[in-house]
Amino acid sequence: MPISSPPTSDETGDHPLTRTEFQIIRTVTKHPCTLWEVLSAVDGPIRETYRACEVLKQRGWLVFRKGRIHPGKLPRRLVQACQIDFSMVLEKLRALLEAAPPPTTEYFQEPMLPEDLCRRLEFMWERGDLFDRTFFVIGDDDLFSLAAALTGLPRQIVVGEIDLRLVGYIKEQASRLRLPVEAFQYNVADPLPASFRRAFDVFVMDPVETVPGFTAWLSRGLAALRHPGAIYFGLTELECPPKYWHRFQQLLNEAGLVITDILRGFTRYQNASLAPPDKWNKTKLVQQAPFPALQEEQNFWYRSSFLRAETLKSPKVPVRGRVKFDRSFYQSPFTMTLS
Repeated sequence: MPISSPPTSDETGDHPLTRTEFQIIRTVTKHPCTLWEVLSAVDGPIRETYRACEVLKQRGWLVFRKGRIHPGKLPRRLVQACQIDFSMVLEKLRALLEAAPPPTTEYFQEPMLPEDLCRRLEFMWERGDLFDRTFFVIGDDDLFSLAAALTGLPRQIVVGEIDLRLVGYIKEQASRLRLPVEAFQYNVADPLPASFRRAFDVFVMDPVETVPGFTAWLSRGLAALRHPGAIYFGLTELECPPKYWHRFQQLLNEAGLVITDILRGFTRYQNASLAPPDKWNKTKLVQQAPFPALQEEQNFWYRSSFLRAETLKSPKVPVRGRVKFDRSFYQSPFTMTLS
């Protein structure tokens, strides 16, 4: 499948915006700002913000009058990108999820609540990682790809998904809604197709929480990521102990990335894949419980933190070849929700 070329001048007026430039524009389109309001709204060093302001001034996209920074003449699509209604995205996502294939433990699927997925999207937008970016997603039972595309902001989204039901559904809905989303069947244990290497700006995953599994997920994503780039992923503390977090942090450091954000307990999950009693009763979660684990009393207790990391250089890929796909890939001594 084709990987998009950089945006043309018709789309952004000059060249792809940096995250900092987008955050500045988004800030001043809300209302005229002081310099201090711009600095407080932008992520990054003051020097980088000043440099971005100079670039935007030269393009005529920022003007200073009456003691305030105002937007200049902006490309129409950029103005629209600063005014996204995520509630409309949520409404459409709910309808897509209702018709989607049900989750299965065969592929370790457990969709998050749609409102929390939209919160993730809004956070990416705030961080400047949504507008005009290309995305690579591994595993998409949440339909992140379709939700992100419904904002109208990403340039292209490619999904690698092992479940053929989801591959077909995502492709069908993307075609029906004319969204820039492609999906193909992909097992993360296999090397990334060569055409995808260094082709994307943002990588998104909710990996299995084992060292072999996380390493494979991260490796495929980093192989796809170019610099500068960002990755987003979820991790729990329920089945992922501190020593695993430490190992994952080491992998990121060694690859040339830095963690910039950890949003604790940011994402809740539906707990739908364990709904059949035969599956529920076979889990360690139930069998080892010190008190009755009554399924009907569940709230949205299964949560993950949402993490962002960004590249400091072209990322070093931990593993390039095929990895062994056995029980240790998807289960650890801390896994409690699988039988």
